[in-house]
Amino acid sequence: MTKKTLVLIANGSEEIEAVTTINVLRRAEIEVDVVSIEKNGHDAVKCSRHVRVVPDKSLDDIKNNQYDCVVIPGGNDGSKAIAANVEVGQILTKHYQDGKIIAAICAGPRALLSHKIGFDHKHTITCYPTVRKEFTDGEPYKLDVPDHPVCYSKHIEEGIEKKEYHLVTSQGPGTTMVFALKLIELLKSKDEAIKVKDGLLV
Repeated sequence: MTKKTLVLIANGSEEIEAVTTINVLRRAEIEVDVVSIEKNGHDAVKCSRHVRVVPDKSLDDIKNNQYDCVVIPGGNDGSKAIAANVEVGQILTKHYQDGKIIAAICAGPRALLSHKIGFDHKHTITCYPTVRKEFTDGEPYKLDVPDHPVCYSKHIEEGIEKKEYHLVTSQGPGTTMVFALKLIELLKSKDEAIKVKDGLLV
């Protein structure tokens, strides 16, 4: 079955993080919906360095969709907009509770904090260095050591039905390739991630 990923973008999103993630995932034949959170959701989004990205869909188009992974890029203004969006919070909460992968890079983890994703599960995360001060280590997330470009945190609940909860975080534009390859590994396989990595000469 084809794996599906939702990449959320807003005015002010970091274009390297958004477009690189989209590109790398599609190389692994992962279906990616690029979705604008803006009111004019089908119009091009103006990213942090003025690159314009045309979304595939609007939030209204995908509100009933289920994805295997939801990705939040950074960018100061874009991440703040995503963090403040109520509908995004509902999407993140539903997918997290359903055991899907929630992934955020650079300033994107602000959205995890504002929408209270995984607060009860003591996840470890990373983010852009200057954004670390917005988090208190251990409350509600443990902060990973600064020299780890990507952090994958899984919480398992044992019971009548075993449940898993997943967060993937990364530091910034320069770590986007590793971030996207980690998502391929988790969504498909390590072999597929290596195949894409080799093709990219990473």
